Amino acid sequence: MRTKKKWIFFSLIMVSVLVLAAFFSQPAYGQKTVEWRMISSWGPENPNTRLFLTPFVEKINQRAKGRLKISWVGPEAVPPFEQLKPVREGLFNLSFTHSAYHFGEVSLATGLEFYPATAKEMRSAGLFEIVDEAYREKANVTYLAGGVDGVGYHLMLNKKIKKADLTGLKIRTSPFYDPLITALGGAPVRVAPGEIYTALEKGVVEGACWPLFGVLDYKWYEVVKYMVRPLFGVSIVSVLVNLDNWNQLPKDLQELLTKISIEMEEEYYVNMGDLCERDEKELLKRGMELIVLPPKEAEKYLNLFSERSWEELILKRNPEFGPRLKEAVDRMRKQ
Repeated sequence: MRTKKKWIFFSLIMVSVLVLAAFFSQPAYGQKTVEWRMISSWGPENPNTRLFLTPFVEKINQRAKGRLKISWVGPEAVPPFEQLKPVREGLFNLSFTHSAYHFGEVSLATGLEFYPATAKEMRSAGLFEIVDEAYREKANVTYLAGGVDGVGYHLMLNKKIKKADLTGLKIRTSPFYDPLITALGGAPVRVAPGEIYTALEKGVVEGACWPLFGVLDYKWYEVVKYMVRPLFGVSIVSVLVNLDNWNQLPKDLQELLTKISIEMEEEYYVNMGDLCERDEKELLKRGMELIVLPPKEAEKYLNLFSERSWEELILKRNPEFGPRLKEAVDRMRKQ
């Protein structure tokens, strides 16, 4: 009888052990893998994707250890300018994008691009926190990551200039570039990215604004002659997360995603800087020339960019958040 009781007791212990083992072998959040879908504004060959998105997703999928898995699709699923809405509504859990693509809905993040600083400096100065508040209130998303390229934007021209003056020139722009180009006397012209080559070739425009990277890939060096220096601002790619999904995620996974975001911001800054340096050297080899504005003209150029952009793109459009962001940027500049 005692033997039988011992056997039953032993069996119960073994069953308990097996049940606990099965329990702890499963992902803790919901007892199954949480699968998130991400929408990207760029495809797999784009430098932004290669240098930020791909390693970002790989790190999360590896280090979440089965509790969270992220897959992504590109602009073939949803065009870049339409991607904020499906993330806001939860059709996608995350997006990898640029603030210019939803400028009409949430424009505040554009203000991060007016002064050259690293993502670490922006985080420390509280800039990302202010932008996050705006996204949460206006779009039901949280601002998880901001990858700063550390290089910025440049102006390409087919006419040589000696000062900060574009009077009479038609320049391909987006809303981001309009304040600078109009302040310099130029005429902004809307041309889709895929049509810039033809527009430059046929003289529809005499110049175009664009980040430094990409010019080589698109072969614009075949149809445009000069690159104006200094570069202005910085280009920032963003990771946005549906706020409801974010709030449902366990705290330790939120912390993991934040940690990986910071790692990727630092890696992207270095790698994109290296890429742009190589691209510029190659563009010069292929016949493009630099126009380096004299110091006083360069100062005028950069001041106009900053002053007009803040006024027209941020302060007028964001009365509740804009002044706070500008004050934080000004404090950061003085440190």
